[in-house]
Amino acid sequence: MKNKLTKLILLSAILTFLLALTGCGEEEELYFEVNRENIQKYSQTLIEKYYNTSEKEQAYYLTDGTDFQKTAVAGFNAAESTDHVGNFVSFADGDDSFEIKNGVDGKILCSQLCKYQNRDVEVIIAYKQNTKYELDKKQAYDDLTAQAQQYGMTIEQFIPQMFGSYPELDMTSVDAFLDDYLALGSGEYPYEPVECEVSPVYSKSELMSRAGKNTAIGMGVVFAVLIFISFVISLLKYLPLLFDSDIRKARAQKKEEQKQAQKATEKLIIAANAPEAVAEEKEEIPAFKKDADSDLMNNDELVAVITAAIAAASEGAVRGPAYTASNDKLVVRSIRRARK
Repeated sequence: MKNKLTKLILLSAILTFLLALTGCGEEEELYFEVNRENIQKYSQTLIEKYYNTSEKEQAYYLTDGTDFQKTAVAGFNAAESTDHVGNFVSFADGDDSFEIKNGVDGKILCSQLCKYQNRDVEVIIAYKQNTKYELDKKQAYDDLTAQAQQYGMTIEQFIPQMFGSYPELDMTSVDAFLDDYLALGSGEYPYEPVECEVSPVYSKSELMSRAGKNTAIGMGVVFAVLIFISFVISLLKYLPLLFDSDIRKARAQKKEEQKQAQKATEKLIIAANAPEAVAEEKEEIPAFKKDADSDLMNNDELVAVITAAIAAASEGAVRGPAYTASNDKLVVRSIRRARK
């Protein structure tokens, strides 16, 4: 019993240790090194520049601008016109308002939450590394070093003396100063924006409602198309009649022959019940033509005609049905094909 309790305690300790290690995992390493504060300020600067542009600026950006300018202007326009987010108010505060993570193809995604009049909007800017930045930074360092030597100073002494009146420049180190110097002087950063995505933030209930509407519309369109396809397929049987005149003529001829056969049968039945009218009606009965494509032995109308003819030939028959017996005791019950 004691050994079981010891094993149970040891297993619980191991599981607790593993959970602790899982919870203390390291953050994802970015594709290239960035300063969180600097890239957030740069992202906010880009948002302020493109969220409210004039009609002339929009026409230029959407036609001749870069991919970032096109996606940024189009995204903000769609958010205002389609999603009706209202006017821009401010940038959201807090740790959850800004996020940096890796994207695809070596890009870094910076997500900034913005407060609008009607709902929040998430702006995601994709950055790629500026490979030219290090060369320009080295060139700036060499230029400042040459200027410092003219005054008999080192670059560490020259920078505070020359740029100390600019509080927006970071003087803590030469490297930090050069980053701010290139950003403010020439608008160059170690990264450059390539794409922008503007997404209004919806609640879960709103997302479920939109998903239900989209599903209903999609299913309705599918069923409507299926019904239309079924209707078109049902009309295909009339296509041969529209494009083949021989088929139409053959069907019309067959229908006319059936009509004539029906009339002839009626006349023969009447003649069987009235023998005295046989001679008068004999000339009006048309002759039947055997159709090579039909089986006359299975034709019910032909059987009726033959039965009526036999009954008419039996003179002195008592009036009644066609199968009534004649004076010579001949009874016609049925006509069947003879087996050969």
